Amino acid sequence: MTSYILRRLLFMAPVLLGVVTISFFLGRLAPGDPAEAMAGQRATEEQKQMIAQKYGLDRPLAEQYLTYLYNLARGDLGLSYDSHRPVSEIIAERFPYTLKLAAGAMFAAVLLGVSAGLLSALTPNSWYDRAAMVIAMLGISTPVFWLGLLLMYFISVRLNWLPPSGYGDGGIRYLILPAIALGTQSVAMLARMTRAAMLDVMREDYLQTARAKGAAPAVVVTRHAFANAAIPILTIVAADFASYLSGSVLTEKVFSWPGLGSHIMLAISQRDYPVINGTVLFFSAMFLAINLLVDLLYGFLDPRIRYE
Repeated sequence: MTSYILRRLLFMAPVLLGVVTISFFLGRLAPGDPAEAMAGQRATEEQKQMIAQKYGLDRPLAEQYLTYLYNLARGDLGLSYDSHRPVSEIIAERFPYTLKLAAGAMFAAVLLGVSAGLLSALTPNSWYDRAAMVIAMLGISTPVFWLGLLLMYFISVRLNWLPPSGYGDGGIRYLILPAIALGTQSVAMLARMTRAAMLDVMREDYLQTARAKGAAPAVVVTRHAFANAAIPILTIVAADFASYLSGSVLTEKVFSWPGLGSHIMLAISQRDYPVINGTVLFFSAMFLAINLLVDLLYGFLDPRIRYE
């Protein structure tokens, strides 16, 4: 397993280099002048040139790229053009909020989605099964921002049960609505995947053998059936959790959540290249790390899997 992990880590290096290269050049080829954004629209050309010279924006693009790679190799993600703070410090400050939101959304998704899928698999073609799958389809089709606005209107404005937005004191009351809005599509996907995987496993001969030996129905479902159906479910959970860490921008904007996703949107509007490049690189590294962790978990869930 150690050699497998080392190979995967080596393969990550060119992927991250590609991510850095693409984000670096795409950002600088996009319309807009960061020097003008920092100086303001009423600034003179001399002021803009001074800012461009200060941050190296007047140098050739290839030279800027090589300088960025050199600094990156030393662990330096650069300074934000807007706040003049280290990008690594901004990520360390903002990421815990995004992680809290992603963990809350994933917890709700797993709890509701897997439970609904299990009940559907145990009662196939029943009224509950049909209703659950219709609701799941609606959940997959519902845009996150629209659902977020609906939750804010009905739960917060009309019923006054929960705060409409913001982080507040960090209590769970402020987390519930954005977590539900973000996790709804995963609830739907997990319900459908759990149902399909369980129905597949329930037809296997070894389950008939377990029943014939007198195993309790709960043991047959949890220890034998669900344990063998867990791999595709884990794949969905990992992919969605990784996407939450890097793609909860809309939810954070709608609910005014102070996470990294909303901050990168601000950085894009201000052409804050160091923050954009550093955040994209961080998200990519997190995504690759989660994929590696899930691949390793496969071996624990299914002993037949071997890492050559």
